[in-house]
Amino acid sequence: MAALQSSGAISFQDIEEQYNPGSNLPSRALTEFYLGGSLVRANASNNSSTNMSAGVPASGVISFNDFYSKERAFKKTYSSTATNQSADSVFGDDFEVDYPKQIVVNGSVTVGSTSTSNPALKIESNGVGSITITNSGSIEGAGGAAGASGGDALEVAGSVAVTLVNNGTIKAGGGGGGAGGAGGNGVFTADATFSSLVDEGGGGSNTPQNNSPSWFTVYGGSGNDLDGQGVVADRKWKGINNAISRSGSVGSTGQFTINHAGNAASGVNANCANRGPIYFSAQTNTTGIYTVTASISSAYGQRYGTPTISVSTSTSSEGTSVANSGTANITASTTTYFTTYGTTAHTGDTAPNFYYNSLSMSVSGTCLTISTGGSGGAGGVGQGYNQSAGAGSSGGSAGGTNAGAGGAGGTGGSFGTAGSNGTNGVNGSGTSISFPSSAPTNGTGASSGGASGKSIQGFSNVTSSGSGTLSGGTA
Repeated sequence: MAALQSSGAISFQDIEEQYNPGSNLPSRALTEFYLGGSLVRANASNNSSTNMSAGVPASGVISFNDFYSKERAFKKTYSSTATNQSADSVFGDDFEVDYPKQIVVNGSVTVGSTSTSNPALKIESNGVGSITITNSGSIEGAGGAAGASGGDALEVAGSVAVTLVNNGTIKAGGGGGGAGGAGGNGVFTADATFSSLVDEGGGGSNTPQNNSPSWFTVYGGSGNDLDGQGVVADRKWKGINNAISRSGSVGSTGQFTINHAGNAASGVNANCANRGPIYFSAQTNTTGIYTVTASISSAYGQRYGTPTISVSTSTSSEGTSVANSGTANITASTTTYFTTYGTTAHTGDTAPNFYYNSLSMSVSGTCLTISTGGSGGAGGVGQGYNQSAGAGSSGGSAGGTNAGAGGAGGTGGSFGTAGSNGTNGVNGSGTSISFPSSAPTNGTGASSGGASGKSIQGFSNVTSSGSGTLSGGTA
């Protein structure tokens, strides 16, 4: 009902219809319309809205003129920006009283939401009495984060009835753009650097220490000697890079030694004669699949069996056993033990002896290893109150040779629209391996963009009119 007239004749019936409409009661005394009575209510202490009957006397002399321009209503007018508004909070205890409530958003004024968890303006379900919203400005939901839904602009909860006069705009928050997919891992050949070489089996000031890993029982007893002691003349072990070459030692150049140049991709090789095994440890800077090779060249017959390399991270376990040539998995920065031996003793003597003309081994300085795919780009934020729609970020470039690039993130949606989907990550390529994990891999799928919020949530409770617009669906 419109407010009472501002001038001219005003009747008791006009006042009666304003404050007790449709009562059809006998005429009352004017004193029954004091402010603060049951007909002309005063504001509750927590009701911050304007009382449209302010100025009507609460006691004493009262006249018809006191009711000029008065209206039975509590009215909240937004004349400047406000956020995250709640009708229950605005009207306080009076929100649950059967007395008209009015909410007015002036032109060029925005009521917005700063979080998708809250609408810009909420009419809670405990509201009683007529509730009217007149919007000449803009009511705006919050934009969604990357991949998330946008927020609602106006929410009418429960079954409370609202009359909406919309001559402005009511805008749902746009959905956030979807994240791009991660690029697939690739496989490539890397140059590895070996370090921390230790001559585990040789050394000593004259004859070798004759150490061998605890699991090694192939030769048995003193047959584990690195020299040929007791079989042929001593051929003294020369250590790493011939560092402990001794006077009187015999054997061809390069025998009885572990050789490593110390630079990337140089690998490690070793050679001994007469007996074995060859036993040393090292570390590498690259996790991957390495090629290892062993060979026996014999001048003593053909019964020396298969040259074999053990690759292990423990002195008590044989680990991976490779005959002749093959591959072994080696983890970076981990001490790895290499043991090379022949599997059958020479049987031309009265007793079996493991002695050779030459027992050689090598660990390649290159390996097959994994390159990490690029990360997926983040999606852009959706448009919302005080927030523009954001563009998705580019996907991460490939982490290495043959790795796939990450997909770009999707663009955030404008008011009332969903965010764009991200793009898929690119597949990796290269030789198929299974260590340290299976690769190459396909790029991962992108994420979908987030949905738009709702311009009006609880639309079935709203009677709407006006020439304004809605951006975004209703529910």
